[in-house]
Amino acid sequence: MAVISKPSNTIYTEALNYAELLRESDNDPHSLAHMILYLAERNRKLEHIAQSAKAYIQFGQDQQLHANLVKAIEKFEDYEVEAETMEEPRFGL
Repeated sequence: MAVISKPSNTIYTEALNYAELLRESDNDPHSLAHMILYLAERNRKLEHIAQSAKAYIQFGQDQQLHANLVKAIEKFEDYEVEAETMEEPRFGL
């Protein structure tokens, strides 16, 4: 897969807002909006893990930083379990 350039914050926000609009209007026939929203949240949690790991390693493996890293990993794992077991929401009447 080719490297894709990172979108600007404006483009990222606009894409997420549009994806939410498509999901709310039940107008997502190919589930692209669903995928964007799922991956955006997943990415947010993974970025938190990366930041926590970097701080843990950079600042001498402090116990509190280790606890923060473990919590970030647990939140990610909980999200994945919830996302896999969650029923699709029904929009509309």
